[in-house]
Amino acid sequence: MNSIPSKTNPTYKQLLISINNAIKNLKLNPHFGDLIPRKYLNSKLIERYGTDKIFRIELVGFWRLLYTLIGDETKIIAFILEYMDHEAYNKLFGYRKK
Repeated sequence: MNSIPSKTNPTYKQLLISINNAIKNLKLNPHFGDLIPRKYLNSKLIERYGTDKIFRIELVGFWRLLYTLIGDETKIIAFILEYMDHEAYNKLFGYRKK
């Protein structure tokens, strides 16, 4: 395991710290992340996650954390769907390199 800090290839410890920070931010503000535009969500993704409201938080090293919000006006729950590296994220949402 590489223990040299890197912005593009984080260590497991750096990634865990980044995920924990994202969770802390979600506890303070469930709308902390960016809502992924509907045009990037296909029916396969909506079926996979069971929602068309998917938010993204950028983590260290270009990793991404995906979550959705469930609940009602009195109780909002941020439900973490998945975290992934940038390559998997681009493939999942159909982004292409320029």
